Amino acid sequence: MKSQVFKTLKSVTEIKQVSTTYPDQFVVYPAAVYYAQHKAYFRDNHMQELQTEWTITVDLFIDQGSLTSITNQLISLFSDMGFSNDVGDDNLAGITRCVLRFTGVVDNQTLRVFQK
Repeated sequence: MKSQVFKTLKSVTEIKQVSTTYPDQFVVYPAAVYYAQHKAYFRDNHMQELQTEWTITVDLFIDQGSLTSITNQLISLFSDMGFSNDVGDDNLAGITRCVLRFTGVVDNQTLRVFQK
C-alpha cells in the first residue's frame, strides 16, 4: 500500500517534492509529506490477516498560492481507490498547510478498498 501511496502522490504533477519525513527546511513547494498506519481488521482461523485497515495521512505545504487544486486531485484519486477522507488546514508562519487523511479497509486478496 505504501508504494501505491507514493505513486499516487507522484502522479500529481503540481507536487514538486514527496517524502515520508519532514525536511529540516522546505526549499521546494508544493511539498507532500505522507505516512501510513495499518492494523489488522480481519484474521481467519489460522490468524492470517485477510483485511487490513489503513489510515494514510498527507501533509501538503505551499509558500504561495492555494492547495485547492492539489487537494481536490488527491481526494479524487484516493476516492477512486475506495478511501474516504477528512481534510483540515493551517497557516504556519507564511506557509500554508493542508492535512488530508484517507481511511479504508483493504482486502489483502483482491486488493479492493472498502469502508467499515
